[in-house]
Amino acid sequence: MAQALARELFIRRVRRIAFLADLTLTDLESFLSLLSLDYRSIPSAGGMEALMAQRGITTIWANEIDLSAIGRKRQEIQDSFAAAGQGPSVGEWQPGEAFLKEIEEAEIDTALSVIPAAEFHADGAWEQQTTTPEELIELMAREPDDERYRELSRAFVKECLRLQDDSEFERLFPLLERLLQQANDGEMGLARRGSALLAFDQTVGTGMVGFLVRHLEEHGATEGDRLLPFFAELGSRAAAPLAARLRCAEGVRPLRNLALGLLAVGDEAVEPVLELLADGSDPVVQTAAEILGEIGAGGCLAELRQCLGHPAEGVRREVLRSLVRIGGPEAEEAIIACLDSSRDPALRRLAAVSLGALRSGRAVEPLLAVVARRDLFASTFSLKKVALAALGKIGDRRAVPALVALLGSRHWFSRRRGEELRCLAAAALGQIGDTATLPLLSELAAKGGAPRRGLRRGRRRHRAATAGGSP
Repeated sequence: MAQALARELFIRRVRRIAFLADLTLTDLESFLSLLSLDYRSIPSAGGMEALMAQRGITTIWANEIDLSAIGRKRQEIQDSFAAAGQGPSVGEWQPGEAFLKEIEEAEIDTALSVIPAAEFHADGAWEQQTTTPEELIELMAREPDDERYRELSRAFVKECLRLQDDSEFERLFPLLERLLQQANDGEMGLARRGSALLAFDQTVGTGMVGFLVRHLEEHGATEGDRLLPFFAELGSRAAAPLAARLRCAEGVRPLRNLALGLLAVGDEAVEPVLELLADGSDPVVQTAAEILGEIGAGGCLAELRQCLGHPAEGVRREVLRSLVRIGGPEAEEAIIACLDSSRDPALRRLAAVSLGALRSGRAVEPLLAVVARRDLFASTFSLKKVALAALGKIGDRRAVPALVALLGSRHWFSRRRGEELRCLAAAALGQIGDTATLPLLSELAAKGGAPRRGLRRGRRRHRAATAGGSP
């Protein structure tokens, strides 16, 4: 059940969920009804946060762990419903210390219970002795007790926020690196890892995200291993700043570094990267297409397909590669369309090679049409060669009759090219492994001639395929 709930939250882009101490049955029922909606309709409605606000849910919060922000938003929702004369009756919101004290006294272990308070309710002796975040992170690394670790993490957040307010990002960077290591340390208990993760989320503000983005752009080649875990954890919080910086980047290395950051973010980077496809800079569009392909963003095929008509050849080739990485019927159809004679020759050849690599059964007829097309001036000779090689890799028996017919054809104006094509057709037949073609391959190989080596190669491949149990 827990895994099913986690999946439903994940596909609705809910990374954090917080239940307040005064959780109401009405809010819980409204929240569960949102989980029953089609997840594909949620982004267009503004996301789970917007839908929850529209329904007046004030005791459950998605993707928000800042206590002051929750208090402000809750008051706004209550005021809007009160002005409209509708919505459930709710109690008075208690901001700041009073609300934190209420949670602590109730001993409710929620996401809000680890938001740092102004003072600790511990004895405070260690706090007087430990004043720097460097000392706190060392104590946290050695602390075995979950509750004690939680108190240390609260103090650590308080000190790190001071550093961030003073723009001491260079000093803050290794501290957060240690904190993230603790959050991902499998030997630490789940409670301590959770406290470390929440402390990380609270500590990294807008200023620190900007610092990390600039640092990645400048030093990604040397410090990428240190920086990329930050972006993987930050997720959507880092996606927009990374995309905005990529739009302004100059040079191959900065583009590559920022692209690695967006890849570390993953699926949450798709939306801001899609916007880059409409950018006026060819390198930016090409990089965006590459990122989408590496992520495997199947929902952006329509946008990528439009970019196949981009004026820059490098962009068109990268878009085609991304379609290959994404795969699936829609991607195959887009690649098949690139075989059209209106496309540039380089893209057509790459499309044929890609269809062979994908072993696309949909591409058999279009590839055979390319091979059979009359071409007196041999302008598509190289395309026909890669099309025949692709047919062999696909291995579909529907291609056998046309390939056999090609073996018996004659090219009066260019015998050398004709024999080369027949050689490739024989090799393709060998890869397909149709037993009915074995006598023909043997007969042609015995006759010799220029294509003899290729014909024998096709026969060997045929026999190997037959020995391996191919149908």
